[in-house]
Amino acid sequence: MHSHRIQPRSLLRSLLFERPWWRVLVLFLSLFGTIFGLLAPYSQKHFTDALIQGESAKLWLLAAFVFLVLQQLFQQAVILVSNRESLFSQKALGDACFSRLLEGPNGLVGRAPAGVAVSLFAVDIPGAAALLDQSLLMASSMIFPLLLAPIALHSFYGIPWWASIGSISLLVLVNFILAERQSHYFMAFKTLAAERTGLVSEWVQNIRTLRILGWVESAEKRIFALRRRETENRKKMVTNGQVMNSIASSATFGLNLLAILLLLRIRRASGGDVNPTPGELLSLLWILGVFLARPLRQLPWMIVMTFDALSSLRRLEHALVIPVQRPALKEASGASADSGAPGPYALEVKGLSLDNDGKQLLSNIDLTLKKGALVAVVGEVGSGKSLLLQSLIGGTGARFQRFALGGEETKGPLDPRIRGKFAFVPQEGFTISATLRENVLFTYLDGKLPGANVDENLKASLLTCQFQPASERITHGLDSEIGEKGVNLSGGQRQRIGLARAHYSDREFVLLDDCLSAVDVDTERRLIERLISGAWKKQTRLIATHRLAILPLCDEVIFLNDGRVEIRGSYEELLILSPRFREFVRREDSGKRQEVPSL
Repeated sequence: MHSHRIQPRSLLRSLLFERPWWRVLVLFLSLFGTIFGLLAPYSQKHFTDALIQGESAKLWLLAAFVFLVLQQLFQQAVILVSNRESLFSQKALGDACFSRLLEGPNGLVGRAPAGVAVSLFAVDIPGAAALLDQSLLMASSMIFPLLLAPIALHSFYGIPWWASIGSISLLVLVNFILAERQSHYFMAFKTLAAERTGLVSEWVQNIRTLRILGWVESAEKRIFALRRRETENRKKMVTNGQVMNSIASSATFGLNLLAILLLLRIRRASGGDVNPTPGELLSLLWILGVFLARPLRQLPWMIVMTFDALSSLRRLEHALVIPVQRPALKEASGASADSGAPGPYALEVKGLSLDNDGKQLLSNIDLTLKKGALVAVVGEVGSGKSLLLQSLIGGTGARFQRFALGGEETKGPLDPRIRGKFAFVPQEGFTISATLRENVLFTYLDGKLPGANVDENLKASLLTCQFQPASERITHGLDSEIGEKGVNLSGGQRQRIGLARAHYSDREFVLLDDCLSAVDVDTERRLIERLISGAWKKQTRLIATHRLAILPLCDEVIFLNDGRVEIRGSYEELLILSPRFREFVRREDSGKRQEVPSL
């Protein structure tokens, strides 16, 4: 199954019919396995009767053995093919969810807690694929025995159709009712578990803030209340499951008794020998126990798993229909189309636009960066600074009329040639739950030692970014463990680790999204001198910031207002030409104009 073929509104059809011949193969393998399985007790019947009568029974024994081996081979083939198809489906669903949920600003991650998205990947994708490796597997191993066993009972022993089919239909109906009820409990279980996972994740990530604000007790009460609802639902689910098991177990005894009574009645009515032969009893109980009783015991759980898988499909369909915008080049029109040879720019972007739910967030932005330039993007909160930087690396659904590197046209920020040229440092200072070394390398080493010079280069990057583990209460140096989302670090520490990561990666373009907002003034000055205007002086730098100390050092300042470029130029030019920019600077300074570093 290919991920691009997954249709959000028809996941069930995709799962069942995307690779139809493999699904048909499962049914045929199961059918032949059932036929060979029924021939085994038939051969055993003749073997037992012949053995008692003193006749030669070797051929019947050999036939029973061969049929049993063939049945097992076909059953194992069914399991192998079903599991293989399930893996294909899980990969396809995973690819579809990744592209639909994690890319673009409008996916599920932007509208729900991260725990909900985690639940989709960890619970609902395997749950939906269970239609193949569990429901289809169990259904194929039950449907044919339930259909062919009445034929065998009628052909071998004369037991009437109505008795077998009537008993089976009654048990199927009762099991279906109980299984449908059980599926509701399973659906509630998954929904509550996903909600609790989201709450716990949110609680862990914000525990420090919750403690400061005194909201820990309130948050924990909400989690405990949800856990109590889960427990009550689990009790009902277990009780209903026990009833299902009891009925299924009782059915075995009832079917055996009914079949023997019917056989005795048929023999008595025929006027022949009333007592069945040992071979007849053995094969009869074999057919009842293996081909009727066992499928009927499994039936309610097969129905439950099917309903459960369908509920996972519904949850996935609901998530996958969320609209997601992807970065793309749009058609150039009129005067905005590129004409003539491109300028000598390291990066040239024309007509960058972004809208969300009908609201224009960025409008027709042109951006040209010369190699080694330092350009600042400033503006009020919500003016689009972060969105602009994220759009350049494919983090939004922005559209472009032109996206060129060094004058060479590309397909936009998702072009494979683009991403490896950009380093990005977000405002929040992203960290992973790993060692300090792995956070700067941005890879999991899994206990492996890096190359000989790696640690020295890592320490140099950290030092350049004003992060010295010994003075930062990082007791084990590069081996120090960083908790999830840097819970034990300050915002400034997380930002400096992010800067060190960008410095170590040594990319051609560096995008800085207000990444000095959490550091003190002295640290900011050193970072500007030694990193942004020092170690990175050959890199092309674009920084979104509210801190004004760096603006006089920039080659260009872009002032955004409501998603549009209101004015651009040097810092001094903007102060002279734009009253709105002067007012913005006055408010940001708030009477505390920082000293401009002299380089």
